[in-house]
Amino acid sequence: MSDFRQRLTINNDLAYLAQVRELVRSGVQCGEFPAHYLNRLQIAVDEAVTNIIEHGYADQPRGKATIDLTVQVTPDMFLIEIVDQGASFDPKSMTDVDIAQHAANGRSGGLGVFLMRRIMDRVDYQYKTGEPNRLLLVKNRA
Repeated sequence: MSDFRQRLTINNDLAYLAQVRELVRSGVQCGEFPAHYLNRLQIAVDEAVTNIIEHGYADQPRGKATIDLTVQVTPDMFLIEIVDQGASFDPKSMTDVDIAQHAANGRSGGLGVFLMRRIMDRVDYQYKTGEPNRLLLVKNRA
């Protein structure tokens, strides 16, 4: 297995999620990760990008802003960096979700950060005024 690195720039539109999933699939396959990693990684990345589109770019017209994704795969890990210019949000400010209570209340959203934390080994979010937001998601090879 050789190292893999690929970039993708998409517009802030949910229609581009299929391309994001394909980017993740390419990284998982090239990295020869176990098959069960694919769906989990796609869910985590899908949630991250969806949150950026729906919340970070909530005030932007669809398709008018960009999100840059870079997947890097090494023998030890799958890493994706997601960079955007949307509104900042610190996922550390979110408390863990009580799934039973969440379901009992009939809520259908609000699980994105929870899922990213559960699926990934590392979730690192960097934001500074006047600079792009950077989300780093890392999954170590088991």
